[in-house]
Amino acid sequence: MDVVILWTLGMWVVQLLIEWLIYRAQKRQMTWIQTILPCVALLGGAIIIMISIDIGGWPGIGYALLGAALGTSGLLTLITVAITAQVLRRRGGN
Repeated sequence: MDVVILWTLGMWVVQLLIEWLIYRAQKRQMTWIQTILPCVALLGGAIIIMISIDIGGWPGIGYALLGAALGTSGLLTLITVAITAQVLRRRGGN
């Protein structure tokens, strides 16, 4: 279970790094891709979980945990992006 937690945190950090690079490349303006990217990760996690149900057994549980980790990191990134957009809107940065 520790591996799943570390994997989730690692994917979250990678997604936040990608979001930060997009943010810097767009001259500190939020773009639509920054909202879409975490949603794709969330959807990918859900698809992996659905595939794991068909696989079944121990390999299915492994894939389900991977899907849960991917979906959780996508959700955390989406929450972080939403908070960043709100802060920028209040500061007048966007």
